[in-house]
This record gives sequence, C-alpha cells and structure tokens, in this order.
Amino acid sequence: MRILSAVLLLAVFVGLAVFFTFTSSWGALWSSQVQETPTVLAEEPSPTPTPDWSGKFVVDIVQPTVLRAAPAPAAEIVAVLRRGERVALSGCNVDLLWCQTEDGAWLLSYMVGEVPGDLPILDAAGLTMRDLRDRATPTPEPTPTPTLEPTPQVNLLQLLPTPTPTPAGVEAVVLDTANLRAGPGTEFERVGSVRAGDTLRLVGRLADGSWYQLENGAWIAAFLVEAPVAELPVVAVDGEE
Repeated sequence: MRILSAVLLLAVFVGLAVFFTFTSSWGALWSSQVQETPTVLAEEPSPTPTPDWSGKFVVDIVQPTVLRAAPAPAAEIVAVLRRGERVALSGCNVDLLWCQTEDGAWLLSYMVGEVPGDLPILDAAGLTMRDLRDRATPTPEPTPTPTLEPTPQVNLLQLLPTPTPTPAGVEAVVLDTANLRAGPGTEFERVGSVRAGDTLRLVGRLADGSWYQLENGAWIAAFLVEAPVAELPVVAVDGEE
C-alpha cells in the first residue's frame, strides 16, 4: 500500500513538472511572437493643397480651353484647361481678344467667365479692362424727327435676298480623341477619327451648335474641339426643321 502511494505521488510531481515546462515554453514563444509583430498605422492621405488666389485676377473656365505659347491661333499648344477649372491672369491685349495667364500662356478671352475690370491692358500702360469697356459703350444721341419723303419706286430685284458667300472655313484644334461621323449624331456611320492636338477646318454647324461640319463633309461633336474664333453658317440637315 505504501508503495502504491509513493508511485502515485511521484506521478503527480512528474505531471506538474511537465505541465509547467510546457506552458512556460509556449508562453515564452507566444510572447516573442507578439513582441516581434509591430503595429502598422494607416497613413492618412496628404490633403490636396488649395491654391492661394488672394490678390490675383482669377477667372473661371466656362468650356474646354486651349492655352497657347503666343496670342495667335497657330501658336504652339502648351496645355488644355477643362470646364470648371480656375486660372489667374496677368492681363489682356488691347483688342480684348487674348488674355495672358500668370505662367505666360495665352487664351481667348471669351473662353472664360467674367474678366475683372481692374485687369491691366498689357500693351497700353495705365489702362484696364474697365477703361476699354467704358470707351466701347457709345453715348446715345437724340433721335431726330424724320422728314416725310415720297415713297420711292422699288425694283423687284432689290427685294430678293443677297446671297451670303460660303466661308472658306475656320480652323479649330481637337481637344480629345474623337470619331468623325457621316452626319451630326452618334447614330451615323463612323467615317474617320482624329487625335487631341489635330487641327481641323470647320465650315458649318447645327442650329443648336452641338455638331460642326468639316470641309470634307464629315461631322464632329462640338465639345470635342476648340470653339471657333468666327461664326459658322448653319447647315440644314434632312429631317431637321
């Protein structure tokens, strides 16, 4: 009986020794794993810096606008601004057709929103946009009392409308890759394509200005090209009133 008790007691001590050894080894291993795994903190994205427009002549871009290296339609294209962007101007030329950005690029003045009245005129020292606008506003003159005269005899040929000569076309720059269509709409057959920066010659437009006709008869959507510097004639299309 004593021998059995001694065996049981020995078994208990051996079991405890094995248990503490096992738990201590795994505890040390788990602790090392936890300590070696660093906590990774998510990096917050850097906020986009807001331009400082204070003290500058800032205008809004109202339609896709081409920036050129000089105030001329054939000058090199240096950038393209999209609708809704803003740009700071340094001045405009005396005919108010071209304005220069602070970076030295040029754009057509009618491609932007309201131009500040204090914006200087680059080739006329001391003048501003407001000065030229005031000069361009004519002073109304009193209407003289008309003198009744006999009604002249009118030749019937004079009543016929004078035919308007067809313009040779207006050059415009393509703003984005585009398809050319056989008619003014995406339902018409594709007859070609152009790439951004290509120069096209426009000869007509739809009445609502949504499509332009090229000199070869093809059509392109108006928002894909730079706005022409001259008015284009309206082209009648079958089925359009």
